[in-house]
Amino acid sequence: MAESATASAPVSCYHCGETVPAGLDLSVRIAGIARPMCCPGCQAVAGMIAGQGLQDFYRNRSAYSQRPQEDSLDSADEFRIYDDPDVAASFAPPQADGSVAAQILLGGITCAACTWLIEHALRQLPGIQFADVNLQQARLDVRFLPGRISLSAIFTRLQALGYTPRPFLAGTRKQQQEQEYHADLRRLGVAGFGMMQVGMFAIALHAGDLQGIEGQYQSLLRTVSLLVSGFVVYYAGGIFFRTAWRHLRAGALVMDLPVALAIGLAWLASAWATVSGGGQVYFDSVVMFTFFLLLGRFLEARARQRFLPDWADVEATLPEAVSALRAGDWATLSRRQLLPGDRVRLKPGQAVPADARVVAGRSAVREESINGEHLPRPVAPGDEVFAGTLNVEGPLEVEVLVDFTHSRLAALQSSTAGAQREKPRLARLADRIAGYFVAGILLLTGATALFWWQVDPQRALWVSLSVLVIACPCALALATPAALAAAAGALRAGGILVRGENALETLPRCSHLLFDKTGTLTQGQLSIAEVAAAGDSNQAQVLAIAAALQQWSNHPVAPAFAELPATLTCERAEQVIGAGMQGDIGGTGYRMGSEAFCREWCPGLPPPPATPLYWVALCSRQRALGWIGLRDALRPEAGKAVAQAQREGLTVALLSGDSSPRAAELARELGMDIAGTGLSAEQKLETLRTLQRAGAVVAMVGDGLNDAPVLGAADVSYAVAGAADYTNAQADFTLAGKLDGLAASRRMAQRCRRVMRQNLLWALGYNLLAIPLAASGQVPPWAAAIGMSASSLLVVLNSLRLYRRAKA
Repeated sequence: MAESATASAPVSCYHCGETVPAGLDLSVRIAGIARPMCCPGCQAVAGMIAGQGLQDFYRNRSAYSQRPQEDSLDSADEFRIYDDPDVAASFAPPQADGSVAAQILLGGITCAACTWLIEHALRQLPGIQFADVNLQQARLDVRFLPGRISLSAIFTRLQALGYTPRPFLAGTRKQQQEQEYHADLRRLGVAGFGMMQVGMFAIALHAGDLQGIEGQYQSLLRTVSLLVSGFVVYYAGGIFFRTAWRHLRAGALVMDLPVALAIGLAWLASAWATVSGGGQVYFDSVVMFTFFLLLGRFLEARARQRFLPDWADVEATLPEAVSALRAGDWATLSRRQLLPGDRVRLKPGQAVPADARVVAGRSAVREESINGEHLPRPVAPGDEVFAGTLNVEGPLEVEVLVDFTHSRLAALQSSTAGAQREKPRLARLADRIAGYFVAGILLLTGATALFWWQVDPQRALWVSLSVLVIACPCALALATPAALAAAAGALRAGGILVRGENALETLPRCSHLLFDKTGTLTQGQLSIAEVAAAGDSNQAQVLAIAAALQQWSNHPVAPAFAELPATLTCERAEQVIGAGMQGDIGGTGYRMGSEAFCREWCPGLPPPPATPLYWVALCSRQRALGWIGLRDALRPEAGKAVAQAQREGLTVALLSGDSSPRAAELARELGMDIAGTGLSAEQKLETLRTLQRAGAVVAMVGDGLNDAPVLGAADVSYAVAGAADYTNAQADFTLAGKLDGLAASRRMAQRCRRVMRQNLLWALGYNLLAIPLAASGQVPPWAAAIGMSASSLLVVLNSLRLYRRAKA
């Protein structure tokens, strides 16, 4: 009998996990062992993997692979369209060395073993120079020589491996997210509608139990509830069963397993009671349980997708079309078609499309996307400009140095991606406990069923179901996320946008708080701080002449003079690119700008004062009028925010890209340490990691695009109001108001930690008290369902105190 049972047991496909049809022998020898396959597609893919010596893929994977499509092994024609350079230009631009760099979106990736398989399989192909898979974004970066291998051949190989390749574009990625969103929404809608319908039937049944109901009507209500709840369990709750089964086959116990068992057994027991005409039914509990679990997961997924950084947004400011010199003629080309050596014309106000060198013209470029500084840098022939910076003054003609994939902005993206992958991810305490709890629940339920089968077989199923339901760690699973969600909601209501709720758990343990300078501690807007009049000039005269000149300027310093009254009129105003302004006022010529620019007219101009400000000179053809010192004003609340953090025991330091003396002066003014000034994005990141390696738990506050990598790597990160979109995407918190939100978020995080501990203690205490009662047969399944719901409700209500207290 044992041999017969073994022979009839279903066999799973070694590649995809599907059941192998009886009598089908498509086995493949992998590591010396014949492995069963369910179809020719899996056989071909597994044979390809084994034949290329990539058997380690099966040893390292954590989940089964996607089953290949029936036509996946003969799909070259489908992908030949991508061999057209015009079609491929949007996701596979040509490189300077003649190679092609492509970004491909992959469907069917489940674990790190998939990345290993894809990378090793592609690297064995002729002409492949580089292959790297980003598991988080399901993106493949591959560089190849078009003369030795085609893009369609790469797509064909990927599909033959069992994955679904598509060009990695913002549209396709968003389409994939949209499809997942609609699927989740449909499941949630079905569960919600079913809960309302079955709930009405349950009310009628309960009223009938109290007041009496005819058997035919009771049977009808139960039958309709059976059908409605059955569809809810199959369609909406099926995701729990599939997830639990997939992980169970991989040898992992997850929270979905007891959830699926509770839903399945409760529904089956209720269905049996309906068919047999005896016992209690729990269809309303089943659909309610399903709905609220789906609701929680839907909200969590939406929050995660909403704030997932979109890499395409970083390039959104770059011009799509540029005027370029190609083959002796000026033509309009796509930015992606630019090659090293091409000449490009840049108008004032236009973003630089690629790293380049100025060959004609003078202007100034704003480089906050690179170094975080708002003051523009003058450029002239021979100077380099970088992709993503903004030409703010005059027209330029530049020569492209490298394609975008090798630009400084692309390197910044890559650095941010690395920081995101290496960012420490704290496993929630509830998840750690629940992992062991799941195994304990299953063992306890099995022991209870065995015991009652020997004592009273008729009660075995119902008592076991009571144990499974009452012990289901829903309250334990909600203990931490419910508190985090309530705290995050309270912070959002207070003007602090929370993107990384896990950071609330880390925030109370922070030991260091690092600040960027420009736009973070300062307002990012220049204002007049000091006037140093020369000779017989006075401050009022200097400011009046400066205001008259600057009203004709589009330089970023001009807004600092916008509030001054226009008492003088400037004629023949001229902006000298990269130098300053000049014009006639009352018949006298004046110049305002750099020291060298003014010394051309006035060699006797005194040097600027030693105060660390941004000094602008003013003179006429006859004499020097003086200097105007501009300052990026400190945020009014910056001193209070720094002092508050220091009182709470945090080490507060400045980590800035500003190399001017103003950075050190500002740190001394606020009484904070200096972690580094004049640092690039990469140097900021290394400074942070040095602190973390020394055991520090670091919070970082920044605003510029150059802060994105260090924000991504910090244990807790803040972006201030007005920060770059990409920087916001990397930050755990965005301060929509003032820096006072730093202290508010820390206080909320501390209260949240206390509430989480209370929730965990209650959830564990409830299970320790309720499980023995259920196992002894003293708690019927309906009471177990009420107890489980009440326990979860208590955890949620306790967590909501965070929100109510914050609003009070």
